[in-house]
Amino acid sequence: MTKKQAEARIRELREALRRHDHAYFVEAHPVVSDREYDGLKEELAALEDRYPDLVTPDSPTQRVGGEPLAGFTTVRHRTPMMSLDNTYNRDELTAFDKRVRRALALEDDDPPVAYAVEPKIDGVAVSLIYEDGAFTRGATRGNGEEGDDITANLRTLRSLPLRLAGSVPALVEVRGEVYMTRGDFLELNRRAEAEGRTPYVNPRNTTAGTLKLLDSRIVAGRPLRIAVYAVANPRDLGLVTQIGAMDRLREFGFPVLGAEPAAGIDGLGAVVEDWSTRHHELPFDVDGLVIKVDRLAEQDELGATSRFPRWAIAYKFPAEEKSTRLLDIVLQVGRTGAVTPTAILEPVFVSGTTVSRATLHNADEVARLDARVGDTVVVKKAGEIIPKVERVLVDLRPRGTRPFVYPKKCPRCGNALVREEGEVVVRCVNINCPAQLERSLMHYASRGGMDIEGLGEKLVVQLVREGLVGDVADLYALTAGHLLPLERMAEKSAENLVAAVEASKRRGLGRLLFALGIRHVGSTVARVLARKFGSLEALAAASLEDLEAVAEVGPVIARSVHAFFRRSGNRKLTDRLAAAGVETREQDAAVPAGEAMLEGETVVVTGTLSRFTRTEIKTLIESLGGRAAGSVSKKTSFVVAGEEAGGKRQQAEALGVPVLTETEFLARIGRP
Repeated sequence: MTKKQAEARIRELREALRRHDHAYFVEAHPVVSDREYDGLKEELAALEDRYPDLVTPDSPTQRVGGEPLAGFTTVRHRTPMMSLDNTYNRDELTAFDKRVRRALALEDDDPPVAYAVEPKIDGVAVSLIYEDGAFTRGATRGNGEEGDDITANLRTLRSLPLRLAGSVPALVEVRGEVYMTRGDFLELNRRAEAEGRTPYVNPRNTTAGTLKLLDSRIVAGRPLRIAVYAVANPRDLGLVTQIGAMDRLREFGFPVLGAEPAAGIDGLGAVVEDWSTRHHELPFDVDGLVIKVDRLAEQDELGATSRFPRWAIAYKFPAEEKSTRLLDIVLQVGRTGAVTPTAILEPVFVSGTTVSRATLHNADEVARLDARVGDTVVVKKAGEIIPKVERVLVDLRPRGTRPFVYPKKCPRCGNALVREEGEVVVRCVNINCPAQLERSLMHYASRGGMDIEGLGEKLVVQLVREGLVGDVADLYALTAGHLLPLERMAEKSAENLVAAVEASKRRGLGRLLFALGIRHVGSTVARVLARKFGSLEALAAASLEDLEAVAEVGPVIARSVHAFFRRSGNRKLTDRLAAAGVETREQDAAVPAGEAMLEGETVVVTGTLSRFTRTEIKTLIESLGGRAAGSVSKKTSFVVAGEEAGGKRQQAEALGVPVLTETEFLARIGRP
């Protein structure tokens, strides 16, 4: 066979294998036997071995990578991956529909909102990028803005097309969910038990753990599948609706579960009721439904909060409940001094995991439940995630049980516990409490904080116990010599930890602000403050009025941040961090005042723009010093109206707020 003939045969074999993968994993209708499939793949591999220059990244033989990676690279998502707010009943669904109608300025006699309803797979969300039709990058959700590059692992999924079918734009960015079917999971556990290994706990956790493996050859042996559910750049594909997007994804060759239409709240109610029993028939776990406004132009108009899109919500199915015995009630001290009661349970399997601990929230909840050691209690998972004690089966209470009495002293340091007026939380106010220090260190080193690999709970406890660390700044003075005497600490581990602490200096101001554990400041608000003020020094000097003027910062957060930097101990701590070389400036900060062309102006964008996505124009407005608002009011400076601009344009005209076209807006900021 000549090279030219081999090249033609290679193309033929690749296309045949892609068709067979699609028939098996997407259509669930295989057309060849496993032996025939393997024969085609072996022939292709032999030809590629003979002509290695003809091997391409999208070849079916390239699904399993080479040597294990040293670690995952962090990548920034082109479009942020947001979370979904949850709803649990018809009343909350009705409230969601009312919010959508109000934001779209719909009257009572206007038609119902068109929704798309999809099953919510209990798996792991990923972002996929295709360039010129070829799969080039896959990443985990991470913190929504950045995730781990797991391209090599995702390539092993035979249900994931490495090349898209038909005519595709230069760039396609999609979202998907990686999962295991229950049957595949059971077979995986049967193999594990036959080989004398510990069986896996549940499909979702096993999927997440598999995607974190650094050796894609091991990943290839796990029965992972994927289903895609969204296009992140729908304008590039000329899409109009979510249901249309699902159809287009199916044409590209993706496995898609599909979306059902629902008109208004009555339609949603009917679909939800149908799925409440039908979801048990699926071969994989789902924990609810995802409800989206179908028209993409309306999605753009509705926008998003700092955490959730306003045009989508998750409806969660009722949580599974199980009864078990309460063995003990223990108190845990958090980094803010909050003392939280935790139930120690006789292990019970609930919603896919074995539960041996459950939250009791606070002293009031313990009193309300009258939970006593020895009781039989009902356990469920709040939001299908956090185990909680739902109620006590008093009829089964054994004789001799005693009510739980909240202690008056901290279980770790012995200082008095305090409950401030109007609060339900009992706190230890001793700032030198070792439990608070341990939690603060773990929060500082967490993935969302300074991401110090290797600094886990057991090591933190040792560092505090041995007096090596008295606050987070002390971490930067640690040497391998300090660490070597600790339990289970070898020379290489000590060097790796010192290197990880050193690397954390370059995380940026946003991560640092979150890591400091300022009360009420989550990761999103931390990034907002970092971009707005640009440096730790500027933020520390900000007045209460300066902080309250930031759009995403309310009075409670502003007071908390202001108070944090007014405490001399906190200022000394941040000064020590800066002296240790920790980066206290934000690279992606707001532009200088001279370039802030929209300083003090509030801008609302509505409709579909030709040159920007909603995220892009919001970023542009904020980079010029303006505030990108989601609703029109008398305080709105002007509205930018694109195609299919609806109720917001009408509201602006009624209030006398100027309305600019996209071209007029660009001219205003000097970017025609």
